[in-house]
Amino acid sequence: MMIRTVLGDIPHTHFGHTQCHEHLFLEKGKSFEINPALCMEDPEKSSAELADYRDAGGSAIVDAQPVRCGRMEEALVTASSKTGVHIIAVTGFHRMLFYEEGSFPCSWTEQQLTDLFECEVTKGMTLKDGRRITARAGMIKAAIETDGVYADSASEMLFGAVAQAAGRSGAPVLIHTELNADILEMIEFFGSAGISPQRLVICHMDRTRYDMGYHREVLSTGANLCYDSVNRLKYLSHEKEIALISAMIVAGYEEQLLLSLDTTNQRLRAYGADMGLDYILKDFITMLREHGVPMSAVENMTVNNAKQALRLK
Repeated sequence: MMIRTVLGDIPHTHFGHTQCHEHLFLEKGKSFEINPALCMEDPEKSSAELADYRDAGGSAIVDAQPVRCGRMEEALVTASSKTGVHIIAVTGFHRMLFYEEGSFPCSWTEQQLTDLFECEVTKGMTLKDGRRITARAGMIKAAIETDGVYADSASEMLFGAVAQAAGRSGAPVLIHTELNADILEMIEFFGSAGISPQRLVICHMDRTRYDMGYHREVLSTGANLCYDSVNRLKYLSHEKEIALISAMIVAGYEEQLLLSLDTTNQRLRAYGADMGLDYILKDFITMLREHGVPMSAVENMTVNNAKQALRLK
């Protein structure tokens, strides 16, 4: 089984500790105007952060910034080469508030978007000036708003493009979720397009829908949940995060859980924060163990599950 990184396809056996929803680089743009925490464009600082992560035992990360949304393609390649950490880049789309009105992606047709997303996985990522580099994306991102996949024709078109591109390229799909979005309906949408739940990595549900019963329903489909609000105390206390994780383990779903931080410049030590990309490795795993989570479950959530969820079909 192969996982597509910015430096090429790597056998899944080469992957250790992996965090499946991070932001190592983010160019200043519309997202910064909305929230100044959404800018990490200093190559030296981001590379230093990645090196600390490596030194703590980190093997790989997913940088979840998609095409034409502040993604810094060449910086990802350089940082991976410099540190030896595997980086999986993403294509696809983010929330519409992060794009200029009337611009990409809604100014494109579904076929144009499908072709772009597929090409970024199979041939190479596109820079903002239109040039293509050889480094390829390894996942396709979609963002579901509270109103769901069928909120409007634009939303349905965007999800359709992601589904088609995933089907043609074999890439797994990374899903940003907003408050109380209908995740089961979304899973059904992808299933009707031939994308199995096992190929979906659904993010943020620890904070966008803290409902243990609903999480069990979603996990029962076979989908993967990335709990990425670790140490985001404005959303969840450590106790609530660990209670959710523990409940899903007891329910038998530890092989579908992933852990991450969803980093911003306020959550990266190199940019002046009081924590870093290595927080799970240095602090949170210890908390999990102190609350009775078995080391075998920790190993699944931080190493083994990512090997399955990130692989190319």
